[in-house]
Amino acid sequence: MKINLIVISLIISLLGFTHSSFGQNCHEFHKSKNCKVEDTDGFKLSSLSRSHNLLVGKTITYEVVMYGQKEMIVQCCTEDEYYPLRFKLISSINGDVIYDNKYDNYINSINLSLDRTELISIEITLVSTDKNKSIYEGTKACIGLAIYTEVAKVRQ
Repeated sequence: MKINLIVISLIISLLGFTHSSFGQNCHEFHKSKNCKVEDTDGFKLSSLSRSHNLLVGKTITYEVVMYGQKEMIVQCCTEDEYYPLRFKLISSINGDVIYDNKYDNYINSINLSLDRTELISIEITLVSTDKNKSIYEGTKACIGLAIYTEVAKVRQ
């Protein structure tokens, strides 16, 4: 009787976990429908793109080399229920913040072109708000960093 009660309790507690908090596989999440950019004509998905499991309220940092004189699209995404998602582009050379989506109402993507090739840190945070804190605190969600680079134009 005692063993049955333990087994039933274990099953109930396991069913209480969301799919995200219980080891969801986020492999290639940056290629999922959640990360699609509307207009990518003239761009290709870069091998710099990444996916990761991230706890709500935590930050992950990626360092990528962004080439100068090339237009790029940087898209940060997560599962629908975990927005807002904050991302910052920071110069690894001097620590200057190049861009912070917090000041653009947490938009998911930007187009940019750097003057010169530069090592950039991209910080991504699943923002913990008063609305979602009690529901999602301590859970993990998939996040994606999709970087699209301009396709070289053929000269005629």
